[in-house]
Amino acid sequence: MARENTNKHYSLRKLKKGTASVAVALTVLGAGLVVNTNEVSARVRYTRHTPEDKLKKIIDDLDDLDAKEHELQQQNEKLSTQKQALESQKQALESQKQALESQKQALESQKQALESQKQALEGRTQDLEGQTQDLESQKQAPESHIQALESQTQDLESQTQALESQKQALESRKQALEEQNKQLSTQKETLERQVQEAQHNNNELTEKLDETQKKLVNKQQESEETKKTLNELLDKTVKDKLAKEQENQETIGTLKKILDETVKDKIAKEQKSKQDIGALKKILDETVKDKIAKEQKSKQDIGALKQELAKKEEHNKISDASRKGLRRDLDASREAKKQLEAEHQKLEEQNKISEASRKGLRRDLDASREAKKQVEKDLANLTAELNKVKEEKQTSDASRQGLRRDLDASREAKKQVEKALEEANSKLAALEKLNKELEESKKLTEKEKAELQAKLEAEAKALKEQLAKQAEELAKLRAGKASDSQTPDTKPGNKAVPGKGQAPQAGTKPNQNKAPMKETKRQLPSTGEATNPFFTAAALTVMATAGVAAVVKRKEEN
Repeated sequence: MARENTNKHYSLRKLKKGTASVAVALTVLGAGLVVNTNEVSARVRYTRHTPEDKLKKIIDDLDDLDAKEHELQQQNEKLSTQKQALESQKQALESQKQALESQKQALESQKQALESQKQALEGRTQDLEGQTQDLESQKQAPESHIQALESQTQDLESQTQALESQKQALESRKQALEEQNKQLSTQKETLERQVQEAQHNNNELTEKLDETQKKLVNKQQESEETKKTLNELLDKTVKDKLAKEQENQETIGTLKKILDETVKDKIAKEQKSKQDIGALKKILDETVKDKIAKEQKSKQDIGALKQELAKKEEHNKISDASRKGLRRDLDASREAKKQLEAEHQKLEEQNKISEASRKGLRRDLDASREAKKQVEKDLANLTAELNKVKEEKQTSDASRQGLRRDLDASREAKKQVEKALEEANSKLAALEKLNKELEESKKLTEKEKAELQAKLEAEAKALKEQLAKQAEELAKLRAGKASDSQTPDTKPGNKAVPGKGQAPQAGTKPNQNKAPMKETKRQLPSTGEATNPFFTAAALTVMATAGVAAVVKRKEEN
């Protein structure tokens, strides 16, 4: 009995660690499938470890693929975030570029406005300088007129005989001068108004620098109006002077004619009437008196002319004041021009700075574009790799689904195996004892080993016979089930179960072994031994082959 146990454990010792649990799991599945399907396949005996190895390999491959896919997804997410960051940076750079371009356009428009304002100021300065020159020439004109009047007084003193005719001319001239005085007074009032307006405009220029353009336009209009008025006044004065000069020339011509006539008359009178000297003396006395009266009148006329000159000097003073005001305006405009030029220089410096920053931004934009192109290339490569991985994943998913079904089946089997393992753990202690006995059996002699080997071979033969016997019994059970379904009223026979090593008789009926086969249906296949009947090598081989056959059949069905 001890030797039989040692033989059994010697056969179990050939199994490696970890295969016992798989064998038990496959046993549970295989035994159930063998009972249900009544089919045993011995051709899968050589593939005991291949399903588990394949499962492990496929699971490892799936894990590697999942890890690789996860890494690729992370890389893709990183690249997508990097791409988004680059795109946002690109958008920010483009918006900054647009802002700089708009700023540049605004600066250029401001520059153009300043240049136009500068040109307007230069034109206005030229106009003011022309006005000052005209005023100076107008100032010089009365002086020349005074000299002409003085020469006229000398001529009047020398031309005593023509004073009466000149008196009428002077009266007409007096009226003209009065009219001119009125015109000069009106011109004075207009000039005073213009001076006040210029002062007011200067105050507004100092207070409101922001509204320089509007006021400059208004001043230009006012200056144009003043220029027009001054031109009109100058034209009038020139016309009056020309008319006066013509009148003076006419009077001089008439005086010359009168003098010539008087000289001729005097010569004729002297030649004709030398005797009338007394009468002539009287006439001379009368003429002297008349001359004195005329001199007084001429003095009065000279006083009036001096008054006119004083008025003209006042007018010149007013024009000087207006010119000074215009000079102040010109200086203010020049200062504003200098300020505008300084602002223009500042704007040019800012424009240079903006151009330098724009160049830097252009370089950064080009670098970002190159980086974007590189990132897009990397992204395209990664997308190609990701597509490949997706295809591999699809194929692996298809295989994984099949394996998932196999795993679900194996998990269900595992649950059943765990129940069997609880029973097997109770028997491990007995196995340890048997291992000790095996160690003791190693100490046997070679003869005993040979005897044990012979016994093992005999036992293997007996197991093979028993397997054949069980197969025959299964066939009989099938036949009995078929006969039971056909003839349910037949009684079972009382024939005993054949013993160990006996083959079934050829002429036995299928219904004679019906009762004992029902008893075997309730238990797992065994060798008929009393101790540990379900954990012999033969039982394990039968269960393992049945389980593997069931798994292979299920794979084929899937």
